[in-house]
Amino acid sequence: MELVSTQETYDFFNDAYNNMTVRYGDLKKQLAADINAFCAPIREKILEYQSNEKLLDEIAAAGAEKARARASQTIKEVREIIGFRA
Repeated sequence: MELVSTQETYDFFNDAYNNMTVRYGDLKKQLAADINAFCAPIREKILEYQSNEKLLDEIAAAGAEKARARASQTIKEVREIIGFRA
């Protein structure tokens, strides 16, 4: 709760829990609402990326090119180590 709730909400429930004046179900409901609010910007960004197929294709192509370059370098190094000629 300390990570996703406001300081006031956290303090209220922390005090209420320590004083045994809060029901666990109420705490869980508040925590669920706070987690939802905390994750909303992340969820919105994911939806934004999902709707932009061109951007996703560009990112995938760039990643594939980086992977190919790195794999090519690794294969070259391995061949040199084991004595194969390129």
